[in-house]
Amino acid sequence: MKKSYRSMVVLIGALSVTLVFSRSQEHIHQHIQPRAIERKGRPTHSTFPSNLSVRKKMKISEKRAEEEQNLKKQNSTKKRILIFSSNGGGGHTAVSNALCTYLKDNYEVTVVNVFQDVVASIDTLSTLTFGRVTGEDLYNFCMVSRWNRCLNKYAEHGVYLFESNQTMLEKILLDYFKYDQPDLLISVVPFVNGALLAVSKRLSMPFLVVTNDFDASNYVAGIKNPTYKKFKFTLAFDDPSLKEKIKSACIPDKQIVITGFPLRPAFHTSKNCAAIKKDFDVPENKPVVMVFMGAAGSLMTPRFVRVLTKIEMPMHIIVCLGRNERLKRAINKITLPEGTTLTVVGFTDRVADLMSISTVIITKTGPGSSCEALESCLPMIHDETYGVLAWEQLSASFMASHGFAEGLKSFSDLPHILPKYLKNTVYTDRVKKKMKNFPRQRFEDTIEPLIEEMFLL
Repeated sequence: MKKSYRSMVVLIGALSVTLVFSRSQEHIHQHIQPRAIERKGRPTHSTFPSNLSVRKKMKISEKRAEEEQNLKKQNSTKKRILIFSSNGGGGHTAVSNALCTYLKDNYEVTVVNVFQDVVASIDTLSTLTFGRVTGEDLYNFCMVSRWNRCLNKYAEHGVYLFESNQTMLEKILLDYFKYDQPDLLISVVPFVNGALLAVSKRLSMPFLVVTNDFDASNYVAGIKNPTYKKFKFTLAFDDPSLKEKIKSACIPDKQIVITGFPLRPAFHTSKNCAAIKKDFDVPENKPVVMVFMGAAGSLMTPRFVRVLTKIEMPMHIIVCLGRNERLKRAINKITLPEGTTLTVVGFTDRVADLMSISTVIITKTGPGSSCEALESCLPMIHDETYGVLAWEQLSASFMASHGFAEGLKSFSDLPHILPKYLKNTVYTDRVKKKMKNFPRQRFEDTIEPLIEEMFLL
């Protein structure tokens, strides 16, 4: 009882803080991506004669929407793939972008924010704030602020919320697909896959879940003993620790597919390091320390830069701010000692390039940035100074157990950990060799054959 009460207090406190910050729209929009304003397949009531009743307007609008979808299908020879994604953090968007890149040439691909554009009525926070602040906004704000305890409780609330409303979710989804049913549905998000599986089975629509967490337990919420043959579930690596997290769903082994982590093509292409260093004003003969806290960024980034400037050895620091570009002013005020140089980069699509010229990376424990570093053969120092999110604990332990990363528990430990990467090339080369030799599938090689197989089911 006490644990439940404390959890509720944490959630109420987080909600109160968010409501206070929501009064400043400028502050909130620094932590979230612009929302899509188009809702595909939805009937509207515009351009009707004023003497028509609401019921007649609804019938006409539904007929128009159906005619538009039929016309669209007739005009397109490509099979249609719908991807349900989210703006919570940056991982779901990165996976969606990777899928679009690999599939767009042969399929008609559409990405929809499922939480904002499909099941928004389930969003308690959006309802309480009359749409001013959404659950994704709260998630992003806590992520940037490093409120990990709050995020862990919020995720628990998400599982409960969507599982307890699964019947309502199924009705909402059936209504949505009434006007816009694709040839294949892909979900890259957690919480809603139980309802999506039930609806896909009812509509005989192939359904694929592409996970971007090593711990995919939130992705199987609501799924139990699936018998639908047109359903597949992906994992990044063929590892018992990853399979254990979805064991409770009892998904048949033949429906679990090892695809590799969904990285963008940029991480698989050769690099001209000299040209990249010139582009970003990086000196040739200095070790490079990259600070990258994901697409959402982190308020802790300036503190990392301050600690790095107190380490008495020459280095070049590359700071990637993600969407949190307002931190640039604070970082530029930091005095750099002799021998230390700095490059500050805002939101960029050249993360793969920056990793290719770095010696070591200080990054969060999320699987996205960790797998990007793994593919770039870049040794990692994981930021664990404020603990580790529940669903990122497996990715942190996975990378550490294979010798690719080590956890940073305190900022004061950084001056003791970092020098061995910058001074000892033998140690760094050994780590890079482990990363290069680690067996893994490449997503770009596995995803399209999997899609083709699902169309044949």
